[in-house]
Amino acid sequence: MQERATGDVDTLLETAIAVLDKLVSFPSISSVSNRDVVDYICEYLSGFGATIERLPSPEQEKDNLWISFGEGSEGGLVLSGHIDVVPVTGQEWTRPPFSLTREGGKVYGRGTTDMKGFVACAMAAATLFQHGSLRHPVHLAITFDEEVGCLGARELVEFLKQRGIRPAAIFVGEPTSMAVVDRHKGSVGFTTEIVGKAAHSSQVHLGQSAIQIAGELIGALTSLGAHQATKQADEAFPYAYPSINVGAITGGQVRNIVAANCAFDWEIRPILPGQLVDIRQAFECHVSEKLETYRASGHLVPSIVTRLVYDTPPLVGDPQSQATALAMKFAGQNRALAVSYGTEAGIYQEAGFVTVVCGPGDIQQAHAPDEWIEIDQLHRCLDFMERLADYARETGQ
Repeated sequence: MQERATGDVDTLLETAIAVLDKLVSFPSISSVSNRDVVDYICEYLSGFGATIERLPSPEQEKDNLWISFGEGSEGGLVLSGHIDVVPVTGQEWTRPPFSLTREGGKVYGRGTTDMKGFVACAMAAATLFQHGSLRHPVHLAITFDEEVGCLGARELVEFLKQRGIRPAAIFVGEPTSMAVVDRHKGSVGFTTEIVGKAAHSSQVHLGQSAIQIAGELIGALTSLGAHQATKQADEAFPYAYPSINVGAITGGQVRNIVAANCAFDWEIRPILPGQLVDIRQAFECHVSEKLETYRASGHLVPSIVTRLVYDTPPLVGDPQSQATALAMKFAGQNRALAVSYGTEAGIYQEAGFVTVVCGPGDIQQAHAPDEWIEIDQLHRCLDFMERLADYARETGQ
């Protein structure tokens, strides 16, 4: 291999921590604009010879970023991360959430693990990508609103398709403790809304309880979830089957009025795309049969409407994946793992891009009070990026 541009990961590490300090100082919660932190990233990277494209969302005051080192629309390596974070409201922090605290081999602050630590490493690694001619272009993809449905990633996919950009591999840097992850469950959220008819509780025959109907539908979902455990398992996951969960329910006014309205929020976490289709069809079939029963009996027919709220598809393992092979090479791993949480990787794979997940930090720290990341994890991530930079300079694949 050629001699590295810097050869000093320790220097890069201090740069990454300084960048992370700045990134954490922006309270880039998904509910607010991200343009202040985007301004900082653009300003920082403008001195490294990168081509920087801000991609404003047509829907809201937020931007994606597409940053390129080297030239060409094919064969690039993409380092992908999001910069939105979850709120700290209601959490008991013992350190300031939007100020980096360094102690005991860790750095604390909202987003250190999920996932500004990875973004900081990618920004610090810009010095590796600017030196010499890259045979393999390197891109940084920075997205918004991952935490509320991967909204930015879907817009970025459309940008890549419109530009005809076909990267050889996308590395999503969600926290895996630098393990290579080639499979994860999807996360698909729904809201089911029921409209019945109000009546005094002393004359229930004159009304139709939306809460009672919701209870029956939730029971059907529970049965569907239990049925998944009778099918083929994937023991790579802690829970080896697709799961269904009802997370919230609202409805009614007081105990002596038949509830006219009820709604419940629920999700499916499929391992394979076909499982989502099967579960959704089974639920809709149950709803149709229930409505037909009301019609046949001459009773008032309630309104039952289910809305898709977000759709993060699963990441499906591919033994021939170049992204997985390269990630294992750069991370010094010899196998790929599966995780239960979802990432933007499933969206990229669904769009036809070869994708894998590998990033610093422990997922158990994500979204937690006093969120932290080990400094050694940042060091390992920078090792990964040095090997990626060597590969980008020295191969013409």
